[in-house]
Amino acid sequence: MMSDLTDSRGLFLAGPGVTDCHVHIFGSSRDVSEPRFPHPEESATLADVEKLGAPLGVRRYVLTQPSFLGFDNSLIMDTLETRPDDFRGVVWLAPSEPPASVAKLAAKGIAGLRFPLKYSNSVPDWSAYSDLFVAAAQSNVHVELNLAGRSLVKAVHKTLEHDGQVVLAHLGMFDRDLGPDDDPVFDAVMEAAQTRRVWIKLSAAYAYQKAHADRACERILDCVGPDRTVWGSDWPHVGPRLDRQETYATTLAWLLRIATGDAIRRQIFVKSPEKLYGFTPADQPPAPTQS
Repeated sequence: MMSDLTDSRGLFLAGPGVTDCHVHIFGSSRDVSEPRFPHPEESATLADVEKLGAPLGVRRYVLTQPSFLGFDNSLIMDTLETRPDDFRGVVWLAPSEPPASVAKLAAKGIAGLRFPLKYSNSVPDWSAYSDLFVAAAQSNVHVELNLAGRSLVKAVHKTLEHDGQVVLAHLGMFDRDLGPDDDPVFDAVMEAAQTRRVWIKLSAAYAYQKAHADRACERILDCVGPDRTVWGSDWPHVGPRLDRQETYATTLAWLLRIATGDAIRRQIFVKSPEKLYGFTPADQPPAPTQS
């Protein structure tokens, strides 16, 4: 685990449109009669994360479906309705979902389909998702893959076959033991990124050795480019050694130490999220109101 991140005191990202592209919200396990998967007892609400993000300049959030909620995306859908200009969603759909539903979800602020396979016993038959992948590409909805190893490479190429955009969280999911320079899967991901249809979230650096996280970020910025990378806090940082109050700022401090300069920071925190998630450009004047 990372223990010597840059001091987070005094952090602030000035200007509109700063986006946290990977947060999870959920209720308490006490409110779930029969949790399908292991479920945190303490809830994680939008109000909670905004208290942490706002002092740092974060104004927009991408709500990412937690693995343990399965296909129940109702909390994300309800939240998107409250502030559609500031929120986007990434949801998990069953293969039986009608492809026509993707366009309807996109109209409501869903920007991505996530496949968090932490609790899966096996990798799914990707051919069962072919129609959903086609529908996603047609609606400019990306596919976010949360798996590792050769299964990740296969899934990336399967998604690219359908002309879609692929998003990989957590620094491209490289092998924690091998590190990015010795992991052939990470090399394959960097190669696939040359299609310009692979995006990577600079998130969850605390899950890796510091040197490995730093090196992965450097390679991603070099191979993928700032215009295909975004930042995500991965709040509420579920884990025994993590503090949801303190860790948030350190995730930002870590990236600011590596991505120096106003231009690259504006790209990662503002411009890339606008393109990937369909936010209104922060420098665009508001539309005139009807009188």
